[in-house]
Amino acid sequence: MGYLLNVVEMHRVGSVEEALQLRDEMAASNMYDLQSFQYVEKFDKKTEEEYVVVKAKKIINQEKTPVSGVSITYGY
Repeated sequence: MGYLLNVVEMHRVGSVEEALQLRDEMAASNMYDLQSFQYVEKFDKKTEEEYVVVKAKKIINQEKTPVSGVSITYGY
């Protein structure tokens, strides 16, 4: 078994306020270190809908000194 080093997640939220709330929640977690966080405001011309795309990189283990195994499951 190997070690999970990092994860890059992308989320769609409804507003900048929601994006900033998500950042605060991620930064408060003790399961990983939030290495980077960015968001981009988008506008769909067809539906005239505004939304925000968030990209976050979480560090789970350090490359040179991994300490924890992580079980990954996806539920859709």
